This record gives sequence, C-alpha cells and structure tokens, in this order.
Amino acid sequence: MGLEEDHVISDQRYHGHFECVICQSIVDLDCLVTTTCSHAFCRQCLKFWLETDKTTCPTCSRDLLYSSNATSSSHDSKSYMMIGCKSVMVQPLSKDQPLAYRLLKSINVKCPLRKTLGCTWSGDYGDLQNHLLSADHDALEQQSPSSPAQQTPDSESPVQMDAEENKAQEQKRQLEKKISLASSLKEEANGQFGTQHYREATSLYSKAISVLSPFESESKEDTGKGSPKTTSTDLIALLTTLYSNRAAAYLQLQEYHKSLEDCDHILKKLDSTNVKVFVRACRAAIQLGQLDLAQKYVQQGLSQKTQNPVLQKEQRRLAQMTQWTAMGTKQLSSQQYATAKSCYSNLIKEAPAAIPFLLGAAQADLGLGLTDSALRLTKRVLTQHAQNPQGCWVRGQAVFLMGDLKVGLKLLQEALRLDPDSAEIKNSFKAAKKVEQSIEGAKKKMFSRNFQEAVDLLTSCVDIYKPLPPKSPLYANLLTQRAQAYLRLKEYKNCLKDCSLVLYAQEYNIPTWLIRFQAHHGLEDHETAMEEIKDLLRRLPQEEQLQKAYVKADFLLRKQKRVDFYELLGVSSLASEMEIKKAYKRKALELHPDKLPPGSSEEVQKKGQQQFQLLGEGLEILCDDFMRKLYDEGYDPEAIRERVEAAKQAAHQHRGYNPHHHY
Repeated sequence: MGLEEDHVISDQRYHGHFECVICQSIVDLDCLVTTTCSHAFCRQCLKFWLETDKTTCPTCSRDLLYSSNATSSSHDSKSYMMIGCKSVMVQPLSKDQPLAYRLLKSINVKCPLRKTLGCTWSGDYGDLQNHLLSADHDALEQQSPSSPAQQTPDSESPVQMDAEENKAQEQKRQLEKKISLASSLKEEANGQFGTQHYREATSLYSKAISVLSPFESESKEDTGKGSPKTTSTDLIALLTTLYSNRAAAYLQLQEYHKSLEDCDHILKKLDSTNVKVFVRACRAAIQLGQLDLAQKYVQQGLSQKTQNPVLQKEQRRLAQMTQWTAMGTKQLSSQQYATAKSCYSNLIKEAPAAIPFLLGAAQADLGLGLTDSALRLTKRVLTQHAQNPQGCWVRGQAVFLMGDLKVGLKLLQEALRLDPDSAEIKNSFKAAKKVEQSIEGAKKKMFSRNFQEAVDLLTSCVDIYKPLPPKSPLYANLLTQRAQAYLRLKEYKNCLKDCSLVLYAQEYNIPTWLIRFQAHHGLEDHETAMEEIKDLLRRLPQEEQLQKAYVKADFLLRKQKRVDFYELLGVSSLASEMEIKKAYKRKALELHPDKLPPGSSEEVQKKGQQQFQLLGEGLEILCDDFMRKLYDEGYDPEAIRERVEAAKQAAHQHRGYNPHHHY
C-alpha cells in the first residue's frame, strides 16, 4: 500500500504512471517495475498478487514469468528477480529506471497528518519520511487554532482563575495535543508495518514515543493527586501500544535485543498484564537462544491468562526446544556428533539467528569433519557479535582443520584473548600450536631425508589433536604425508594402511590415490594398481594425473609380464651382439622341435615350439640397437614394434617432403 492520492499535489499527468493498479495508490519508494512492459507496482502489492497464482502483469496482462520470456534476446539475467518461488520479469525501479525513480521522488505531496494536526507541510515524495520524523510537528500547537479553553473566557468563567488550576489546564491541553500527534504517527507507522516497511515503522514508532516520553513519569503522579484519570490512562494505553508495536517491528527486523527491551519496559513500567507483550518477549528470547528467559515470560503470562491458546502453544514449543537443547549438549559431550547435529538443526529451524544453537551445530559439524558448514555457521555468529569468544574458537578450529594453520592459530589466539579463563580454548590453542610445529618439523625432516623422524612427528600430530575428524582436510593431509614418508622408507604395507584410512573418509583424494598406486608398484603388485586406476578413471575420466598413472601402471604391468630374453638366451644384459648370436645358436640346438624326445605329448611339443619362436624374437630384438634400447628401457615386444613402426612412418614422411624440388 503506497501513498493515497488525496495527499498528492502534482497533476495526474505527472504522477499517473506511478499509480499502482492493485491498491489504487502512488507506489512506495521501494516499488518494483516490470522489465517487459515498464509498469510500476508496490512491492508488497505485487507479492500478494503473485501469491494468488497469477503470473501476468496486473495492468496489461502480459506474462511476467522469466521462463516465458527467456527466449527474448533483449532480456538478460539481470532483468528478473525471485519473488516467493517464482522468477518474474521485475526489478526495483531505482535500479532498472533511475531517471523514473528520480521523478517518483520529486512528486509534490502533502503531509498525511494535515487532517488530524493541521500540518501545512508540502514537498517532494522522497522527503516525506524525513518530514514525519522531524521536529516540525512539535510546533503545530502554536500554529493550530486555539482550543475552547484557550479562547476568550465566556461569561460563566471566573474573571481570575487560580494559578495552579491554570497551569494544570495548560498541561492537560499540551498532553492532549501530544497524544493526538503520537496517535497520528502511530497510524502512519501501522501503515508502514502493514506493507512490511519495518525500518520506517520503527522510526515512526520511536518518534511517537519521543513525543510522549516526557509525560510518562508524570502521568502516575498526576493520577495520584486526584486529577482526571482519563488523559493519563489514554497516555499509558497509547505508550503501551507504541512500545508493543515497535517490539513487533524489531522482531521482524531480527533485532531481538531491542524487541526484548521494549517488552521489558512495558511489563515493568506500563502494563504488567499485557498477554500480547508476554508472547512477543517470549519469541524474542527464543530467537536469542535464551530458553530459560522465554520460559519465565510464558509462566508470567499464563499466571495472568491461564487458558490463553497462544501462550500455551509457546509453552509446548519451548518444552520441545528445551528437550532438543539438552539432548544436543549431551550428544556433543559424548562425541555423538551426528545425533547432536540433528538436534541443533531442529533448533535452528525454530530460531535461525540464535547464537547458542548456531555454535552447537558448528561444533557438531567440526566433529563430523564438515568444516565448510562450520565456517558458514560461525560466520553467522560473528556477523551478529564480532567479539564472541566461542564463535572465534569454533571458527579457529574449523579453519585449522581445513589446513590453514596460520589463520586458524590467529583465530584461536583471538578467542583466548576474549576469554582468557576458558580451559577449552586454552587447550585447543596449545594443541594446535604443537601440531603446527610438528608439521613444520616433519616437512624439514622429509627434505633432509630423515623419513623415520618425519613419521614420528606426523604420528604425534594425530595423537595430540583430538578429536581429529577423518573427513577433515587436516586429517587427510597428515596421513597422506605420513604415507609418503612410509613410501620413501619402503614400508609399503604401512603406506597402504594410511592411504586406506584417508580414502575411506575422502574417496576422491587424488594425492592419496597416487601414493597408494606407488605403494602397489613397490610391492610389484602392478595388476592391483591397474585395476584401481581403471575403476577411478571411470568415475573421473578427465583427471590428468590419473591418466598419467594409468600409462605408468600399464608400462610396468607389461614389463612384468614380458619374456626375459637375456635369461632365455643365457646371457647378461651387457652381452655384445656376437655373444648374443653365439648364445642363440647354442640355445637353438637345444630348443629346436626336432630335438624333442620321440613320443612327446602334444602339449610338450607346443611348448617347445613356443620357446623356439621366442628365441628367434629375442634374437631379432637384441641384435637391433634401437629395439634393444627400447627393450632395456622396459618396453614389451608389442610396444617395441609399435614404436619401430611409428619411427619408420615418421622417416618415410620426412623423406617424401622436399620443399625445394622443381618440376
């Protein structure tokens, strides 16, 4: 709901384009404009319109859904926004059409309080809110016509009135005018609250309260002296409403401390029996995570109205939340982090900004190794309270577990500075400091090839930092480094054990997989390495390091399965070509099929024939310098032939190309 046209001075031709057809008023300053047809609407009006399952422009019936307009080349990703669960072609007028927004702000309007207070202000629409919050209205009593009591005394009035009575009457008139002004401001604030402009509403409620606050302390004293109670009662009732409504607005703005302050002010100084205030105080305390305080408000409210359904509902809600809190705390202490996470997740659904619940969920995430989630939760805590020691502590642990040791230590040190008496924070900082020193020491030992000492240092890190969640990057880093040290020590089984621990929690940790493959190769178990690489490549086909590991494993597996021609010929790998040929002649006489004993079985004959053929293949490879070089490098006969053929083709292509040949 925007500004009613009764308050507009500008001509219809000037402001007609800014009329919201839904509420028939001038649009609010935070209005939205359709990017398809340039029609402006109040933000709240358009939201209500879309909530009724309507997806067309209220003015021209053009489809506003982004899905229906996405094919148009003139619409980009900046021309739509989410309202509820729908992507619609609208944008804030101030962002999409800045010039039109300036025209909207310059519409000439009158003060909405002119009917009740006689305010004569007129000015730009953009200055209206500042005017309502200004002190101009305080001077209206001097500009407004005199009340009957201020006019020339009639014949029935005494010629001279008692000075004190005169003063009392004057104070009464002043109070009535202030009440009238505050009531008008309250109505304006209620309008802003109804359109979800809560910040503007709190400003207007605060202005109204400031108008009446000088009379608040005097009202009870005046009533006790026997003066008329009507005005004092009206004052207290109006102040109660203003504080209560402002508390409701603060609730919507998530400023729960301020909401609680307003509720406490009402209950202590204005009205100690207002059930609505008890409800709002309870809800504010819940959002702050102060369940004991919320329970106190509920009990006080029920002592006034025992059967109030709203308070009874809040009581049941509190009972459930108290149960979740107790269970979450218990599960955290017993390191049952998954159950604790479930409890705190339920609490956060009820109170999304409550710091105790956010910290509990973050600690559960730490125990599970979900460091990213813990960082997001602690960010929400520190955004509300930057000096929260528990928030710094949990965030420091999360950053440390992510492997950023320096930043993690700084956060833990800051938490210790904020709460130097906390044993938990002190122990965490000491443990983190030792781990950081041990990791640096292990790196130096690895560099100087003192691998066993590096293993000892890394093992001490795992023992020092408790708990060390298996899913945390720090856990993977420590065990991967230790596996690397075991690999260099040729303790392949210990290396495989550490790799298995990491991969059980972090299946796609590529550096750990690469160390695991090397350990298999160290055990001459090339076939197992090949199977694991193939399986991983099916899931991560684009991983370049795995492709290189596959090439290496394939090479080593072929090398392992190839025939040892030197052994077959009975010569050393340093034998000359002449020695190899002599050995071939000698072996050929031994392995020739004609040399087989008479009556040999078919299987023996087949085996002898294969041995003789391999002998010839060995002679061919070992008597060719290029082929022998490839064989000594580890290539099997098939790979050697492939490379020889590739070399022949390359040589042929080189000879066939002659750029200087003339025909």
